[in-house]
Amino acid sequence: MARRALPILKKLSDPTHPLPGLGPTRSVTYMPRPGDGAPRPVTLIPGDGIGPVVTNAVEQVMQAMHAPVYFERYDVHGDMKSVPAEVLDSVRKNKVCLKGGLRTPVGGGVSSLNVQLRKELDLYASLGLPTRHENVDIVVVRENTEGEYSGLEHEVVPGVVESLKVYIS
Repeated sequence: MARRALPILKKLSDPTHPLPGLGPTRSVTYMPRPGDGAPRPVTLIPGDGIGPVVTNAVEQVMQAMHAPVYFERYDVHGDMKSVPAEVLDSVRKNKVCLKGGLRTPVGGGVSSLNVQLRKELDLYASLGLPTRHENVDIVVVRENTEGEYSGLEHEVVPGVVESLKVYIS
């Protein structure tokens, strides 16, 4: 997919290539470019499974767009016992993180690194991006501390894990 998208992005980002209705200061992003254009650090956690494939594609797109970002890569995997302190420090410093999926351990009372990250960074809500469609004003907000996302689970008997749902009203 990235191979097909890169030529299209390059064509769109070429200011000498005219597109109807777009001025010379157009952007291939849907959001205005903030700041002074200085490269910004982004913490990158490729993760497990398909995570590295997805985050690698994002890196390629950012590079093709000449986005003013650079990635601080940290190898964190779902089978680790905890998130390293330097990763948490990087996310706190950069205030932005691109994270691929992390494997969730089953049983043994081990907390998922996804849950650990949410708790350590006090991530109360997950905000979806506003829609790019005109006349549609929707933003999805998912609360991260209730239900399955609370991370309250235990092994009742070997091989049987019970997950608790917590709702606060």
